Amino acid sequence: MVSQSNKRPKVVMFSTVHSATDSRIFHKEARSLSLAGYDVVVVACACGDALLHGVQIRALTRATSRVKRAAGSLRLFRMILRERAKVHHFHDPELIPLGVLLRILGKKVIYDAHEDVPEDILSKRYLPGWLRTLVRAAVGPVERWASRRMSAVIAATEGIARRLHGATVARNYAVLAHVRQVFDVTTGRGRSEPFVVYFGTITRDVGIREMVAAVARVSQAYPIRLRLLGAFEDDALRSEILDGGAREVIDYGGFVPMPQVYERYKGALGGLLVLHPVKKLMCSLPIKMFECMACGVPLIASDFPLWREIIYDQGCGLVVNPLDVQEIANAIIYLVQNRAEAEKMGRKGIELAQTKYNWEKESCRLLRVYGRLLARGEGALPPARKQSG
Repeated sequence: MVSQSNKRPKVVMFSTVHSATDSRIFHKEARSLSLAGYDVVVVACACGDALLHGVQIRALTRATSRVKRAAGSLRLFRMILRERAKVHHFHDPELIPLGVLLRILGKKVIYDAHEDVPEDILSKRYLPGWLRTLVRAAVGPVERWASRRMSAVIAATEGIARRLHGATVARNYAVLAHVRQVFDVTTGRGRSEPFVVYFGTITRDVGIREMVAAVARVSQAYPIRLRLLGAFEDDALRSEILDGGAREVIDYGGFVPMPQVYERYKGALGGLLVLHPVKKLMCSLPIKMFECMACGVPLIASDFPLWREIIYDQGCGLVVNPLDVQEIANAIIYLVQNRAEAEKMGRKGIELAQTKYNWEKESCRLLRVYGRLLARGEGALPPARKQSG
């Protein structure tokens, strides 16, 4: 908690990419800081200013292009300075120049690294291949240079933290308090229904084609459907999936905000997480994995080494070749035919979420970073910062 001598210090979080109610930014970090006694303002994309769960939202209009986002940086900078905050916490790599400028002005600045930025560049299909390689080579050193000049860096995974000189890790685990609003986490999910679920941004790399094909194949022998929740990455993919030949096995619910989405997990036979073997995805820790665990839903996930350790080795799901439709279908059939084993996997996921994989534990790391930062005086931009672990 914040000490009485520093009662309600003000924090401003800002992003031009994410929604103001983004799961990590708002529901995890901002709400945790507010509960710990901080005065929190989130400046990000929203329909209008609002006060939610003790957090003040200052709305940005969502830019329709990267050029317009860059052009809006001056307005964002003015909005941030008007808040007169003690700590400035930003969430987009494209805002690094703004973060450096704030440090030059002597502000306390935290860079929150959600993604492995150099690897993320390689997945940008709108860039020619040669340009992706060139941009990736330039972005990595710039991000590392800038991160060492921030007051602190928070990373979503250990891999990102190692690349950014040992930044503090705050993983994207599920918030148990939100899950408890829907589930009795001590008893589990109850009777499973004939559907598997995927929630998140729907892209080609998350294996949407393989998911649909596998469910369609299983549906020939068992009454199974795919509950699909989230926004499509583009209209072409949306049309392909929702207007295609397998549309009769899909229940599409669109985007569902947190934490209401947990209602849609109720009764699921399994959660699909069959992401393609892209380097940036193989080392990621998707929140969907830990949401399924917390909700007692067995996972069917890509057989990546890190994921195998978390899911298969700990007994809360199955792992498959994400490019093999029949292997995904066989895993669904296994859960259909072995309900007692599926229930056991679900209970193991709940146990792991309660004891290990939850935001309530991770939030302590965030609060320690803030505590250390406010305890020390800080001037303008130093030559370089030595990160603490």
